[in-house]
Amino acid sequence: MKRFIILAAALLCAVTTNAQQLKTAQGITIETEPEPKPKKTFASIERGFEQSVEVGGFYTTDDWFFIGAKYIAGYRFNKTLFVGGGTGFEFEVWDGIATIPVFANAKAYIGNWRLTPFIGLSIGGRIDLTNDSRNDHGYTIKPFGIYCDPHIGVEYRIKRYALNLKLGWSLVNYIDYYDGETGTESGPSLNIGVKF
Repeated sequence: MKRFIILAAALLCAVTTNAQQLKTAQGITIETEPEPKPKKTFASIERGFEQSVEVGGFYTTDDWFFIGAKYIAGYRFNKTLFVGGGTGFEFEVWDGIATIPVFANAKAYIGNWRLTPFIGLSIGGRIDLTNDSRNDHGYTIKPFGIYCDPHIGVEYRIKRYALNLKLGWSLVNYIDYYDGETGTESGPSLNIGVKF
């Protein structure tokens, strides 16, 4: 009877504690099935701080061609949503116009794969550092204009880093140097970056 009670207690302990092996006083080994490990995906995403550096440019319909670099930092709330802000430096190649964009940035990721598409929006302001430069049409960048860049792209994850490629449509506010009228130019943008 004592042996039966000891054996029953040993079985009860094995079930309630989820032990891999339990040895009783008599040397009997009772094995239980191991719990399945959670399935890891290559592109597993964790919440937290993220930052990236991008280089690229955009071309407007009025023959402005800007190249530059941007730094973006923010918080990843889940596998879908990133919200942050950024700044950078942009230089217009043909007319020598230099600007500093300061903007908020949001991205929505579509899926959770190694190669993940996303849509995003960067919106804020653009500070003109060379407000006397103008192009062939007599236009110059507004000293404090709007910065807007809706975009789509893909992100290729490599462990905790990622490469991204994005296509967008950038806006530039301008002032006609001769009559003071204002307007907006826009054009396609292309950026590549590294997230870390």
